[in-house]
Amino acid sequence: MENYAFCNDCKAVVPAKHIERDGKVFVQKNCPKCGINEYLISSDAGLYNKKRDFVGEIDYIKSCKLNCSACSLHKKPDIVFIDTTNRCNMNCHICLNNVSAMGFKYEPNIDFFDRIYKHYSAYDPKPYIQLFGGEPTTREDIFDIIKLGKSYGFSMRVVTNGLKLADEKFCDELTKLGVMINFGFDGLNRDMYTKLRGPSDALDLKLKALKNLARHRRGKVILMTVVDKGYNKNDIADIFRFSFENSHIIRGIYFMPLIHMWDKERLDYNPEKTTLEDVEHMVNSSIAGGSVEFVPLGSFSFKNIYKIFGIKNMPFEGAHPNCESMTYLVSDGEKYVSASNYLKTSLYRLIDDLRKLEKHVASGYKDNKIGLFSKLGIYSRTLVMAGRHLNFGAVVGAKGLVAFLRWARITGKIMTGRKLKDVLRKDTKLRGMLQLIIFSFEDEKTTESERLSMCTSCFAYVDPETGSIKTLPTCTWERYKKPIMKKIAEKYNV
Repeated sequence: MENYAFCNDCKAVVPAKHIERDGKVFVQKNCPKCGINEYLISSDAGLYNKKRDFVGEIDYIKSCKLNCSACSLHKKPDIVFIDTTNRCNMNCHICLNNVSAMGFKYEPNIDFFDRIYKHYSAYDPKPYIQLFGGEPTTREDIFDIIKLGKSYGFSMRVVTNGLKLADEKFCDELTKLGVMINFGFDGLNRDMYTKLRGPSDALDLKLKALKNLARHRRGKVILMTVVDKGYNKNDIADIFRFSFENSHIIRGIYFMPLIHMWDKERLDYNPEKTTLEDVEHMVNSSIAGGSVEFVPLGSFSFKNIYKIFGIKNMPFEGAHPNCESMTYLVSDGEKYVSASNYLKTSLYRLIDDLRKLEKHVASGYKDNKIGLFSKLGIYSRTLVMAGRHLNFGAVVGAKGLVAFLRWARITGKIMTGRKLKDVLRKDTKLRGMLQLIIFSFEDEKTTESERLSMCTSCFAYVDPETGSIKTLPTCTWERYKKPIMKKIAEKYNV
């Protein structure tokens, strides 16, 4: 496939290719106007290529030339972002998605959301809906927007800086709605907030908000953490300790390498580029043993396995191998450790076996149904696969006969009706899990057509001229959104 990218200087769409130098990977862009320029996309060519090789042959959209605003060939999304407002109660130095930066107020009415919800309610499976901003919680009708989405059967997510959740009443009302809260949290280093965000009291309000959330056992929180290897690379261990202490509400962390897109007049800062692989190395240096394996989310595509076991699809599956990296940490009751500690093989080999199982499951379906004997066969194959990869002794913290007796007791408890989750927490080292995903978001300089053509997430909006629902891949929304949002504001603003 011929690859295209945005010129670093004039921003035109130009031919691009990958080059390796000094163990790093760059995207090199050949601009007729500005000449050849390049940008770092990976600090570790070995890890970068390992992910590409693991996914194997890739099904690209061959005609992708990054003309996203005029293209209708995007993949069916598994997660849909909707900008709710460009008002914000922080207006961070590193952000351009606010009223002062855009020059107008954007806040579409509830009918705007209803049209989008109605469109995606026909999808099977339904995508996740993620409410974005600005700061969604600044809208007076945010609860109504969430309730409307849930009435269509969507799993709803709200991306928030968390400041409004420092208000107990507001936090209680939001939590009652059963939404996943994507909570902006750049760690416990106050200097990080002062440098990149601005408000000096932001951390105190965020900690108060998380304390409010901790009162709700049904709370679901994913931390969204910006990582700058020049500023907070030594803070990752503290973030893991904090997440462990609040493990009953914090389900995962989305690490986002700092993207250089801010107005230089607002923030005079020019750090070295932080890549996905930089963050992987930072995570490894923060976990005892340093054995954390990250796998590309692009290697996940298990829709048939999910059907059999009643699991909901995970966002970002099937994306390009160099877009998102994922792993799990496991609580052993004292701290988070690498999930690989409990494997006899490796996370890569486990995922590879799951891909083979997915093909086997797919072959068992007939008219979108699967028979009882086929199901039983799949369950038995799953158990065999677990035996091949799982270190049963490590899971129960014993060896030999003692390990066998502990597993016999666990099996007995499950067979007599005890909940699997409760048994694992009490009788094994698997006391809980923390999902880690690393992804670059709206990074124009690293955007390439070969990656974008596989994007499984998008921003959706109502075209103000035709009334139809249109989408743009998440990583090019920043490039095209301003004129689109201005027209939407003129027609649909509250």
